[in-house]
Amino acid sequence: MKRKIKALLPSDIPGVRFKSGRSWGGSSTGAGVELKGGNPQVLEMLAEDVRLRMEGIQGVHEVETSLETGTEEIRVRVNRQRAQRYGLTPWQIATTIATALGTRGNSKFKTDDGEIDIAVQLKEEDRATLEQLKNTQFESDTGNLVSFASLAEFDLQKGPQALERENRMSTVTVFANTEQSAVFAAGREMTQRMRATPLPSGYSWQMDRRFRWMNQEQGETNFTMIFAALLVYLIMAALFESYVHPFTIMFAICFAFIGVSLGLYAFNIPMDSNATYGLLILFGIVVNNGIVLVDHINRYRRQGLHRKEAIVRGGQDRLRPILMTATTTILGLTPLVLPMIYGTAEGTARRWGPIGFVVISGLMVSTVLTLIILPTIYSLMDDLAGYVKRVAATVRTA
Repeated sequence: MKRKIKALLPSDIPGVRFKSGRSWGGSSTGAGVELKGGNPQVLEMLAEDVRLRMEGIQGVHEVETSLETGTEEIRVRVNRQRAQRYGLTPWQIATTIATALGTRGNSKFKTDDGEIDIAVQLKEEDRATLEQLKNTQFESDTGNLVSFASLAEFDLQKGPQALERENRMSTVTVFANTEQSAVFAAGREMTQRMRATPLPSGYSWQMDRRFRWMNQEQGETNFTMIFAALLVYLIMAALFESYVHPFTIMFAICFAFIGVSLGLYAFNIPMDSNATYGLLILFGIVVNNGIVLVDHINRYRRQGLHRKEAIVRGGQDRLRPILMTATTTILGLTPLVLPMIYGTAEGTARRWGPIGFVVISGLMVSTVLTLIILPTIYSLMDDLAGYVKRVAATVRTA
């Protein structure tokens, strides 16, 4: 979105530079490096050096620092000796200038509905330029008319730069704007480059808070998915009373990952935290097809049918139920996904859209591959289990 907005803005205006804001509460649009030290001037030089090092990272389209250029301001230095000759103090001169240019109320007008501020200031045409302000005259305590230019010096200068402090240390952030799908790749590359960057003694760096939170969240999410897959396997191992066939069914999760990857890539949808929640839901859905198919095959084999015949008949019997359950699930989630695909999703629909999309894309591919490939995997795993039993029996007899 930022790149589209930047492309629409004119690029030939001198002194004008496009810079987008960042929100800590929203989705991350990049990764940053925090530089800490005691001397702001040294931090400014280090930040510029780091910014140059970060340019050229794949996926990064803009690198900026947290050092904002100060705005132009008028510096007023009062000549105290001249002011004393007219019986004026620096505070009186500063108050007069602030009143002439500002909009703060000097008094209040009471009405039946409340009080209204009364502001007294120069007319807009009399305060348009700095020269007009210098030549403005006002009455001193001695009764003489005095101009501001005779009492003070006026200079147009840049204001101070913005500098943050954290844990009593000056902090500057170098931020790399990226597409949402390239945040982690850019962050890892920035980490490698910073490790190879020498810093003076007393100065340190770390990845910014947003990236650290995302990295921690990603680690917790990976652990959750592994733990969820382990629980699914243990439950199926207890129900089937076998360690092999539950492992066969777990291949349905691998098939689902293929569908999710293809779907996210085709529609250019980032794999955010909401999409990760969709993966957890998908784990419990896609294994149902494998459970129904494998359980029916095992039932035919217990009735005395040969393995090949049991697989063929089991696939024929369970083809329609598997397709019906998958189709109803996909159609039920379609209204949640369509607004996100067409860009009309708002509010909570934007949050839940990736979850539904992950479930639909993973379930579609997993259902097809389960019906086609899972019987072959079942035969291979059954052969492997028989081979392991024969080897174990040979070892025991030896």
